[in-house]
Amino acid sequence: MKKHEAPIPLRGIVCLPRWLMATGVSLSAACMLAGVWFLVAACVWAEGPDQLGSALGAGLGCLGGGAGGMFGTLADWYRRLPAPVYLQHLRHDAPHPLYRRAFWPALLTLLACLALALVYGWWPWVWAPLQASAILAFVAGTVEATRRHATRRARAVFALYADGALDAEDTAAIDDARRRDERFDRDVREYLAIDGEVRALVSPSE
Repeated sequence: MKKHEAPIPLRGIVCLPRWLMATGVSLSAACMLAGVWFLVAACVWAEGPDQLGSALGAGLGCLGGGAGGMFGTLADWYRRLPAPVYLQHLRHDAPHPLYRRAFWPALLTLLACLALALVYGWWPWVWAPLQASAILAFVAGTVEATRRHATRRARAVFALYADGALDAEDTAAIDDARRRDERFDRDVREYLAIDGEVRALVSPSE
């Protein structure tokens, strides 16, 4: 490849775990179906301009949000990244800052709001923090789940690369990145050396 061409992506690593892709597609499809239902309700059952405007707004909002969620989920499912990105996942295997700082506070806030709503009813002052905490907990959890999935897959890919058992396409992508990036080549050699030392400790030769 030429020096300024885009790096070859690793085809063997999918950015999203399968369960997260299925969940995202299902939620997006449900949101779009709800939007269609609101639009039908606006045309058939709405009485007066207020109900018509509310139903149309809800329908268009659900359709737009569901379509955006579907597009983003499928884009991540088919997206592939180059080898240097995944090596950094291995070299810096730590929880994402958003997950570390926001997930548990958001989850506890969500549970507290649900408890208050069950005891005192669905008052407006409960709904706003409940919705915000649910969104924040979902986003932070999704980001961390994606990071952990990518790290596990990257560990498997580089282990196969060290053994010479990785498929030809991904091997060529890693070799190409090493030829074009001296720092990445040095990082790969360091990682392979550490991996070899760990294997020697775990499974010493007879």
